[in-house]
Amino acid sequence: MKCLHILYLYMGEVESIVLKVLSTRCSVQLCRAGEENGLQKDGWDLVVLQDAVYCLLQTSFCHKLKKYPWLFVSTRPDIRGYMAPATNLFGVVNLSGINLSLWGIPKELQVRLDYPVEKVADWYFYEQQPEVCRIAYCPTGNSVQENDFKLISFVQKTNAFLTIVSDRYRALANAFPPFVRVVPEKDGLAVFKKSHLVVASGQDAVCALAVCKPCVVLGDCGLGGLVTPANYEQLQSVSFSGRKGGCPGEFVPIDLLETEIRTVFSSDCKEEMLALRKKVLAVYGMDCFSTSLTGEVERITALSARLKSRKGRFELKPFRSSVFRVEELDGKMYIMRGLQCLGEIEDEMAGLLKQCDGTVTVSDLIGRNGFEPEDVVILWENLYALWKEKLILFAL
Repeated sequence: MKCLHILYLYMGEVESIVLKVLSTRCSVQLCRAGEENGLQKDGWDLVVLQDAVYCLLQTSFCHKLKKYPWLFVSTRPDIRGYMAPATNLFGVVNLSGINLSLWGIPKELQVRLDYPVEKVADWYFYEQQPEVCRIAYCPTGNSVQENDFKLISFVQKTNAFLTIVSDRYRALANAFPPFVRVVPEKDGLAVFKKSHLVVASGQDAVCALAVCKPCVVLGDCGLGGLVTPANYEQLQSVSFSGRKGGCPGEFVPIDLLETEIRTVFSSDCKEEMLALRKKVLAVYGMDCFSTSLTGEVERITALSARLKSRKGRFELKPFRSSVFRVEELDGKMYIMRGLQCLGEIEDEMAGLLKQCDGTVTVSDLIGRNGFEPEDVVILWENLYALWKEKLILFAL
């Protein structure tokens, strides 16, 4: 990828991992929302908008940005992680995990990425009957109060020592019994290294597997159990949030929790842990994250260049997005986006759009349907208008 000039607008804290990847290959200019007046440069190849920064832009500055393609980066699982479809929106990097399709963002426009693991190592060690069993626990802070109590109850009647890795639990450190301590999240990896096993969910579980630590998934959606090569895909499909099919606040039987923890000490599972680490790196590795992100940047800049080229635009392959549909009412055809009607459409255009499946170029559509030269301009204007509404998208 050639060195691109990128304007990165953000609010709150900049997403460091995204900035790190972009900075290795591109010239990135950072700008916090509300501080646009200090920008001196113009002529960017791409504008990256992190979270709801776009709604805070000054009107005059926002007008400047309309000349460039936008890549929206969603990092928050709330309204700040959402952006309404816009003409300049070429792509969305979804790090928040929320379903943006429900809010009008076509799934084809999104690249769903998982945060890469911070550390990759082989910290596995096995003791069949350890003098002290060291367990690391990463609570979610949501529906975990009952889970906390059950885990502490189990530890209390064994030779285990529990380390809770949590910033929000620091205020409760003195309230726990002597066999429980609380450390900040920044010390999580150091705790993992010395622990026999990790009880966690979500990204914490992924991080544990990346350093070859046996991990019992216990999260907001119940008990997923000890991660093994056999159940890895099943647990990954629910983002290691708990049991597949589980619901928030689900009851966790204490006997099942004890069984899953004791299973860790039943046999040496080093080979299994190495196999799990390999699976983790295939999805959550830094190389995978970097390739996906830079690939999306390359796609957007290439699409932007073709849209600006009279020749290039006819080489694009239009296809209907997941938010596009046509409804018939009283003998007339209407274009719909969700419950919103965007207007009537002629039968000829409806038939042409059915041919847009991402495999046929605009030039092929023109030749296949016998358009006259004067109709070609109208066809492109119609396709481009639908693209601006994100009802159709273009493949390269």
